Amino acid sequence: MIDAALRVGLAAFDDAALATLSNPGLVRRAHRDVEEGKLRLVSAGEGKAAVEADGQLVTLDARGPRAADCACKSVAICRHRIAAVLFLQAIEDSATGEGEVAEALSKSEDILAALDLTALERWSGKAGWRAALELVATVQQVEPAPNAISVVFADLDDPIRILRGQGFDGIVSKAVKARVKAYHAAAVLAAHRHFGATLPEPVEDETLPAEVEIDSAFLRRVAASLGEVAMLGFNLAPLPLEESLFELSVSSRADSLPRLSTMLRAIAAQLRLRRQRALAFDSDRMLELAATAFVLTRALAGIEPDRRASLAGKVRRDFAPAAPLTLVGCGGERWRTDTGARGVTAWFIEPETGRWLSTSLARGAGQDPAFAPAEAWRTQAMWQAEPLAVLAHARIALEESRLSVDDRLSAPASARAVIIARHVRPDPRWPGIVREWRDLRETWLRQTGLGLDAGDTAVACLLSPSAVGLPYFDDLTQQLVWPVRDTAGEWLALTLDHEEPVATAIGALEAHVRSGWEGMVLVRLVRAGEQLEARPITLFGADDPVDLSLWRRPYTHGRQQAGHAMRGWLERLRKSGARRFIRRQRGGTEAALAAAWRQLLDRAEIGPALAQSLDTRSPGGLAAHADRLDHHGLPALAALIRGVQDAPTLLVAAYGLLVARQQRCGAPLLR
Repeated sequence: MIDAALRVGLAAFDDAALATLSNPGLVRRAHRDVEEGKLRLVSAGEGKAAVEADGQLVTLDARGPRAADCACKSVAICRHRIAAVLFLQAIEDSATGEGEVAEALSKSEDILAALDLTALERWSGKAGWRAALELVATVQQVEPAPNAISVVFADLDDPIRILRGQGFDGIVSKAVKARVKAYHAAAVLAAHRHFGATLPEPVEDETLPAEVEIDSAFLRRVAASLGEVAMLGFNLAPLPLEESLFELSVSSRADSLPRLSTMLRAIAAQLRLRRQRALAFDSDRMLELAATAFVLTRALAGIEPDRRASLAGKVRRDFAPAAPLTLVGCGGERWRTDTGARGVTAWFIEPETGRWLSTSLARGAGQDPAFAPAEAWRTQAMWQAEPLAVLAHARIALEESRLSVDDRLSAPASARAVIIARHVRPDPRWPGIVREWRDLRETWLRQTGLGLDAGDTAVACLLSPSAVGLPYFDDLTQQLVWPVRDTAGEWLALTLDHEEPVATAIGALEAHVRSGWEGMVLVRLVRAGEQLEARPITLFGADDPVDLSLWRRPYTHGRQQAGHAMRGWLERLRKSGARRFIRRQRGGTEAALAAAWRQLLDRAEIGPALAQSLDTRSPGGLAAHADRLDHHGLPALAALIRGVQDAPTLLVAAYGLLVARQQRCGAPLLR
């Protein structure tokens, strides 16, 4: 007689789960063994059973084949253990009715009943928990079944399976050991979210102590791995290196270094993209991350303790109580990330100081399928007042809100906004409004910082152009370009990509911008290499403000399909007769920095063996780039370039070039 608890426990191990623990071929062989009668029941007790499988004695309990003991002494899960599970599942025992088992296997969400999130946090550890909260954003699909919940991640080839009644240790996947706890914890979080649970929010005491303890041996190991990234990551991108970086990022010794941990995981993700030859791989991004992380390890080891805490970073964004604020809404935008997160962001300015603040309504990938960002923008009340569609164009008094160090506003239950005036437009006399495009660099630097102090916050500002040109489509960059002129006569390219939700913004821009348009534009500044990109968000012309990505086209009878509409505005833009501009060439210093950066990337991509011959045989080697930097008055950078001999010196030189490129990051001017 097979115990009911054992039957219920083993029911979770379907063919997919067994193949995840071993491989499909082994599962097929085990099925043949069962069909050919090579198994017999030796004994059965409370919660366990002994089965002879092809002459080997297998003893197992409700934990399944991973915890079973087989006389063959195989280190891996053998076909005997798998066959024993299949055999016990197939036994028809009248004393253990199918109704009893079916009653135990009720709803899919019941699988999560024993997987408490508080216990999950303890099980995964601090670093693993932080990684899990990041990895939830990469979940692509959650598939519930009666005995298991499958969670598909973008960076894993096979799904993770949460099995009924098996607990945290019984979750099965093909993830390597270094990734197991972080990914398994993320899978449980994603499953809870799928069934409507709210994921844990950061608590205030998660900030790091004033004095951060540093493990010098750990930092040396991280630095050595980053050196391997510079030597091998750009050409071979070996899997062991990717796994090593991820393992370091979730190590207990990384608990006090959340910023470094996040960088290591980002580099590991880039390595995976490089090995897969994915179009999403960004060599510039990976070199920037590796160089910054390498310099960070040196800074953490040698800097004074009070500065060390700020470099180590924070576990989460901290929202501290804010003083009462008087703000003016200047518009907002709808967005969607590559991982599937989506939402809306509203931008506010403090008129007296010119400081920009923002707040968002958002959902992660796969979270709350009913959430529609544009609908939430228009209908969901914020701060016990009105929707963002109203607040983002009003003067408000905001009390009891919470504010992060990067000027993001949260929406605690106590926060309350009072509308002072509706339909407020930006005042040209406010501080910080940009009238000359040469000031954009300083505006961007003031809000982001440089090098290790640089943040990843979005930068908003108001432009007051003296004239505008007609938008046109750039076939080379696949962007819509809207030329705007400043008071000094310089033309700036405001750009939009032609993909959803930006396609809505392109339609709105085409509908509202005509020759002779006058007004102000809210833009978001983003760095792309050594140049800034300016993305228009909201128009303030003679009519009502227009939030480009949230605009609703007036109803017309017989609306066109999306593809026809896309082709329609492309044809109209190409036939509009708008003046075509070309990008202004970079200055000599910027071109020298870009060429030196490209040289370092080339060295990393061809590998150390060929890099030496590249320097000795090529007239454009490191020495030539150093001389060029000397000529442009950058002797310190020139010395770093001349000193490149190995991976550490390459990363240090790359960091120096990164900071110099940030300092000279200019606006996309046209001529």
